[in-house]
Order: sequence, then structure tokens, then C-alpha cells
Amino acid sequence: MKVLDFETIRKAAKAMNPSIWYDWVDEALRHKDDFICPPKPRMSQIDGDYFNVMPAMYEKDNVAMVKMIGRHSIKRAEKRSTMMGDILLYEADTGILKALMDAEYITTLRTGAVAAHSAFQFICSGGGTLGLIGLGNIMTVFFMTLLSKRYDKGIHRLLTVKLYKHHDQEVRFAERFKDTDNVSFVFCDTYEDVIRGSDLVVSAVTRATENFASDDCYKPGVTVIPVCTLGFQNCDLFFDQVFTDEIEQIRGFKYFDKFKSVHNVTDVLLGRVPGRLNDKQRILVYNYGVGIHDLYFAEQFYHAIQGTEVEYNFCKEKYFI
Repeated sequence: MKVLDFETIRKAAKAMNPSIWYDWVDEALRHKDDFICPPKPRMSQIDGDYFNVMPAMYEKDNVAMVKMIGRHSIKRAEKRSTMMGDILLYEADTGILKALMDAEYITTLRTGAVAAHSAFQFICSGGGTLGLIGLGNIMTVFFMTLLSKRYDKGIHRLLTVKLYKHHDQEVRFAERFKDTDNVSFVFCDTYEDVIRGSDLVVSAVTRATENFASDDCYKPGVTVIPVCTLGFQNCDLFFDQVFTDEIEQIRGFKYFDKFKSVHNVTDVLLGRVPGRLNDKQRILVYNYGVGIHDLYFAEQFYHAIQGTEVEYNFCKEKYFI
């Protein structure tokens, strides 16, 4: 059995071209119907802490997975992230455990890459102004993947990127990408400044108690991607189309029954339904997170990394208590 810890996966990811994460996202979504992926149960705890349990199976590749991930505030000054998770990867037809893997890094990668995939899929033609809110790790992966895929596609038009100012996150983010060609950063004091006039708005804010901006801030043709699904409930009521990674996971949203149109991204990729119809439509993309991406990313890392092999003595013969 392989043990692939946080540092092992991070080291492997650093050696990768981020556009490959985009391709993994796309491949899994296009084959979503071939995965078995039950809805993820959530176990809530005090103070907003929780566990999410995410099972998935892809029999085509003979692989199954369960991911346990959650957010837990620091309790006793322990040295750890507030978000932690692990993946158990199995050989599907035998049930043999193949790997114990860190899930936190994989989750961050797939979440940012999914947002970049949605941006390419639904942004209006010629869209060159981006508004970014919540400039942590997920947003960094999003922008890395977006830039890498733009390069692959030969897109060189200028990007104006508006960053929300918060605890100098915007300074660190701009410094991280300062050597990128054809990208100009603008620092904004308010959410409305970020959103007004932007062709694409991406938020990775993990906590929000109210909407970020009034309706009039969202220009015709804007695409909004709330990575953590927060802060845009007013958009639910007047945007033209909503797309999602899995409709059943957002059916409980407060204004779900008031969406003008809602479709799965997979159906767009496979040509079952149209995506953006014109450059005036306002589009909202809710990617709630599906286990197929965790499984597919985990499978790719499993094959790419030699990892630490440990002896795991599962039951190999009939036994009696």
C-alpha cells in the first residue's frame, strides 16, 4: 500500500503544468455518467466545524475512493491547517486498499481547477476584465490554471484583474504573478468596485453573511463563479442561467425554484444542452464539489508518484474468532 502524504503530493504538483489539472477536470466531467458518486453526507459539529464524507467509484479504471474532509478550528494550539482531509483509494473489483493519501492538497487543486474550467466554458467572448475576491490558495490555483490554459490555447489579450484588498492578500497575489505577460492588476477597496464592470467574477471567500453587491453592479454578459457558493443569493433571482457540477447537490438552495434555467456542466460539455447563448446573458456557476474530481485527481497522483510503500496486512484467508 502506498502512503502519499501532504508534502509528497505538494512536491509532485509543483512539477506539473497546471493546465493538466484543467484537463483532469474536463475528463472527469465528460465521463461523469460512468462514475458512481452518491451524495456526500455532512456531519456538523459545534462552532461551525464539520466532516464531509465523499465516496466515489470509477469501474472503467477499476478504482474506488472514500474521502473524509472537514474544517476544524484550532483547539489546543496544534500545528495544522483548519481544513484537513484524507483519501482511501481502493482497487474496485477486489476491495484491496491501494493507498492512503492526503486530501487537503488534492481538494485545493481540484477546486481551483474546476473554477478555471468553468471560466473558460462560460465567460463571454472577448471577456478581459476579471474580479477576484478571496485570494488564498484556491484562488491561486484558479489563476495558475487559467493562465496556463490561456497559454496552451494561444490567448494573449490583456487581462485586467481587479483584486479585493484584504490584509495585504492582494499584494501577495500580485507579487506571485508579477512576471506574467499581459496581466494588469488593480486593487479595489470594496466588493462593488471589484464586481462592477467585470466580465468574470470569482469568489473563494469561505464566510459571508450577506450579498457582496447590489444587482446593478453585475453587467450584462458577466459570469459569476462563487467557489464556496456564498455572497451571491441576489444573483439567483435575476441571472439568466445557472450551471452546476451536480443539480441534486444544490437543490436545497433557498432560491433554487426561482432559477430561470439550471443545467449540469456535463450536459453542456456533451452537447445535450447549450451553454452560453449570447454575450448579454448573466451566468452563475455553482460548483458544489463532486467526488469524481477527488477520485480522478487521486488516481492520477497515485500513478505518478512512487510514494512510500508500507505493508498493510488485510485478511488473506478464512479465519475463526
